[in-house]
Amino acid sequence: MKGRLAVSWAVALLAAAGFLIPAVASAASGGTSGVATTTPPGSPSPSPSLLWPCYDPRTLPPSSPPKTPPTFTGTPEAVQVVNNYVRMRWTAATDPDGIACYQVFEVLNGNKVKVATFGPGVTEGSFAVAWPSGTTPTRVATIYVVAIDSWGAETASPSVQVTIHNDIITSPSPTPTPNPSGPCRVAYSSNGWPGGMTASVSITNTGTTAISGWRLTFTYPDPGQRVTGGWSATWSQTGSAVTATAMSWNQNIAPGATIVIGYYGVNQGANPSPTTFQLNGATCR
Repeated sequence: MKGRLAVSWAVALLAAAGFLIPAVASAASGGTSGVATTTPPGSPSPSPSLLWPCYDPRTLPPSSPPKTPPTFTGTPEAVQVVNNYVRMRWTAATDPDGIACYQVFEVLNGNKVKVATFGPGVTEGSFAVAWPSGTTPTRVATIYVVAIDSWGAETASPSVQVTIHNDIITSPSPTPTPNPSGPCRVAYSSNGWPGGMTASVSITNTGTTAISGWRLTFTYPDPGQRVTGGWSATWSQTGSAVTATAMSWNQNIAPGATIVIGYYGVNQGANPSPTTFQLNGATCR
């Protein structure tokens, strides 16, 4: 199987730890780690980690001295790419008024889109960028970092281009012969959050003969939902269509028996449940 569905359990653990929540970006500086949020603080007063110029929408003090932009040298470096997550490192900026924060932007369709905000002492962090559209195999993300001082003066770094690969999967194993009896029941349970999700799917054979070599298919209602890995099945996705094929150890489902499979993935904020499931071509209840 090709594509990024061959994701290691390490990525699964990152997803479970909140790595796949776009409102939070991980950060490290000087051997310490922390978090930087793309969500504006709920209070108009300064927070311990972000100053006025870093709020969104930006709120500046009522008056300020003449602004001297930060000195921001060097080109940021993309040190790691996992799915559509980029880990980037940059050189610390200097400014006589002090650095308030660093903001990361992606140039998308000619517009600049802010993807993360990091505290003043951070020089390395992770954030999500847009997926390639449709069935486009790859896209090149243009990213740059902006240093902002405590009075709102800013300096942008040179841009960096990073290749993001779509999760296009080649055709799975040949379609099994449809089960003559056909009856099946599927129960779907999902836990989602902005940017990520996990799901558990149980398949019950309600017929009178065993199901051998099963293949479960369903379609996501939202185009932003994508499977990145799973367990107890071989998972693949093309567009919004998802396929789970049997493993060697659970390919047979006896009459009345139930198996449970599952997956983890990403979304773009919405996580509606699929409405129809088919097993070997037969629609399940």
